[in-house]
Amino acid sequence: MAVGLSARLFPLAILGVLVTSGCGGAPTAPRSDETFYLHGGGVIDKNKSWEVYFPPFDREKNLNLPRYVGVGVLGGDVRFSRPIDWTLRDADYSPERRFISYQSPRQFTFAILERVDPEQDTWAEVLRRYETETRAQGAKVLAARQPIGTGNSQGRAYLLKTVVNGKPAPFNAFSTEILVRNDKRVLLVQVLHKEDFDQIADEVAVAVSSLVVY
Repeated sequence: MAVGLSARLFPLAILGVLVTSGCGGAPTAPRSDETFYLHGGGVIDKNKSWEVYFPPFDREKNLNLPRYVGVGVLGGDVRFSRPIDWTLRDADYSPERRFISYQSPRQFTFAILERVDPEQDTWAEVLRRYETETRAQGAKVLAARQPIGTGNSQGRAYLLKTVVNGKPAPFNAFSTEILVRNDKRVLLVQVLHKEDFDQIADEVAVAVSSLVVY
């Protein structure tokens, strides 16, 4: 399992590098008065919009992937393309703990969480801190530090397995987590999925490779 999913992360890295090298500089940061994208349901707060709509990041559907819509999240500090049929699960924009989480109908969740790491820390120190925190929470690291590129940042991907004490018996939970960093901030992209990642790899790859961080 670890070998198969680890290998599947390499197309993600290649796609990310192509996006990074071809972007020609990041666009201007999102404005707060842009048109809101009306995601369905309003499941966490129907009176608040957690996304800002950005048409340049839209992508038409093809034989393998759904239509993607461009959005700005975390108060405009992050923009990316996501499938239009993802639904909003949860979000919190409180300072130093901002995150947004989506549910895909392909049976996985996708979350972007802002980390608070000292600006002066090296990339290696950020990675070691994350790995220590992850193991302390009981997760087993099956693959680590796979290079990933996003729209304007570098990243490192991990495959994790956690034993969950469920009923009638414990079960294994899997996640692919990607630390993303540039000179502005550090993010954690967290994908909770079934053991077989291959079925969703292309869908996740588009979202991750499009990520632009301000």
